[in-house]
Amino acid sequence: MSVLLRIKSILAHLAWRLVPDLMATRQVTKMQGGQRIFIHGDYDFMPHIMENCEFFLSKEQLADKILMDKTIHDIVKSYYLYGTNANEYFCYKFPEKNNKERQTYLPRLKKDTMLVKQMQGRHEYFFGQIKDKNIFYQMAKPFFGRDACRVACPDDLKDFVTFTAKHPRSIAKPTRGGCGKGIEILNMEDFGYKPEAAFNYLREEDSSYIVEELVEQDSRIAAWNATSLNTIRVPSMRTRGGIVIFYPSIRIGRAGSIVDNAGAGGTFAAIDSKTGMIITDGFDKRGHTYKEHPDSHKPYKGEQIPEWDALIDFTRRLHESMPKEHKYLAFDLALSTKGWVVVEANWGELSMPQVEFGKGLYNEFKTLLES
Repeated sequence: MSVLLRIKSILAHLAWRLVPDLMATRQVTKMQGGQRIFIHGDYDFMPHIMENCEFFLSKEQLADKILMDKTIHDIVKSYYLYGTNANEYFCYKFPEKNNKERQTYLPRLKKDTMLVKQMQGRHEYFFGQIKDKNIFYQMAKPFFGRDACRVACPDDLKDFVTFTAKHPRSIAKPTRGGCGKGIEILNMEDFGYKPEAAFNYLREEDSSYIVEELVEQDSRIAAWNATSLNTIRVPSMRTRGGIVIFYPSIRIGRAGSIVDNAGAGGTFAAIDSKTGMIITDGFDKRGHTYKEHPDSHKPYKGEQIPEWDALIDFTRRLHESMPKEHKYLAFDLALSTKGWVVVEANWGELSMPQVEFGKGLYNEFKTLLES
């Protein structure tokens, strides 16, 4: 560990000269409501490295001390030189790529840096609009297609009582959560149909939630996995020539899971933005590739996403309704029995298409961001 710490110290010093913009975004940003979070994500450095080494390396490789020292050194170097975390390092197959190839990739940290610069000091406010699910719901309410209720302070109880009377079974999401963490089905039967008890359960430790009416998923999308709300991740760029759809993907959960997030074990595959056809195999963030869904055995490649033209129109109208400062947004859209609805929006990381196509998207993203 002492050797690794010396390596980190040296690279940190170099990084201030090599990639000052990356270092500048390792900051805590004040959100609306006074909470503070990391823009680019927050995790313990060494446990994150070791966790991903265990995902991607064999038992023999993990037991090889020389190989492990070399791998950890390269992961740390890549973090400081290119902005990749350990999962991105393995997913992008950096061990097989030279420095020139690595520079073409767009890790989350580098992408967030570009967006912060593009907003010219206004990123705290506008990032807060999409990070806080209750604020985003108010902004995008016409596109939700379902009821929702805020559970963030004692004054919200009255609306919660009305909401749960209409929707005794709903889904509760932490207001500022991500990667599907903390999401759960809220069944009033479990609380003896006493809304105050359910409200107090959600408000433990002053937690903040949004509670939403459950989406009745179209059977054509549910065919991959019925327990999760499977979504289409649609990265969207606002340019002078109009809205550009940038490498969409389908995200599908695993059997028994209620979320589709890749970070929670879900799978994903690339979609042709013009036709709506799935054009790659499926992947997950642990380095696995799938010809078909591992639980339902429904194929990925060659399958058509239904109502695709409607999705494109929906995305464009949704993005155009957002403040103009939101040049890039990644929308998660679900096909309900009544049509497309928005699940959430974010500064979506672009790891999925870079894994799906095995190429970096830095140059393409930069060109669109500046157009």
